[in-house]
Amino acid sequence: MARSALEVELRKAATDLFAGDEQSADEWLNKPAKALNNRKPIDMTNSDAELRLALDLIGRLQHGVFT
Repeated sequence: MARSALEVELRKAATDLFAGDEQSADEWLNKPAKALNNRKPIDMTNSDAELRLALDLIGRLQHGVFT
């Protein structure tokens, strides 16, 4: 199954968050996140709005902002 452009963007951001560690990024993407109302980040690729929420969470984590 081909990945959507939104999923590719999210996976790249998550991999960057984990300093290139794709396995850690994949594990994080597939765990429910309280900051996303207990949704898995990988499930936030149905729309641009959902993607922005997940990318915003990644940005906050990168900058040490409590979520």
